[in-house]
Amino acid sequence: MTRTTGYRFALLAGGFALAFGMAGTNSSAAIDLAVGARNVVKNQPVSACNSKAKTALNAVLQNAAEIGEGDTGEWEAYGAADSSGHPSAGAAIHCYPIDNGYVVTFTCAAQVPPNPDTASALCTKLAAAFDSSAQASLTVPPTIFRERLG
Repeated sequence: MTRTTGYRFALLAGGFALAFGMAGTNSSAAIDLAVGARNVVKNQPVSACNSKAKTALNAVLQNAAEIGEGDTGEWEAYGAADSSGHPSAGAAIHCYPIDNGYVVTFTCAAQVPPNPDTASALCTKLAAAFDSSAQASLTVPPTIFRERLG
């Protein structure tokens, strides 16, 4: 009985030492999250926003789809999958109706590396592909969040 308890204690101590030792190692990747520009577009139906959102997401990423059932105005798409089948980038465009127009927002995430673009760059590309800047009355600059993996 004492011998089994000693082995368990040694195994537990070794596990803690390994876990705490690896916690201090540097990670080679970072997750970027960017809350991109917010644009208010007047005198346009929200259906125009939905159409532009799908087109922009497919131009920059792939397989744009509306989230939820019905006409939600929330669109998402992901980047190409890596060798393990996981994408290293994703984005969402939200279209919200207001008065006689709509508000559009961009949210992007990227794992750098392997993704060549940061989340901010991805949102900039999406906003350019969406091309609502000529009709926007309010633009808010992007906010960037970064978290190191590891």
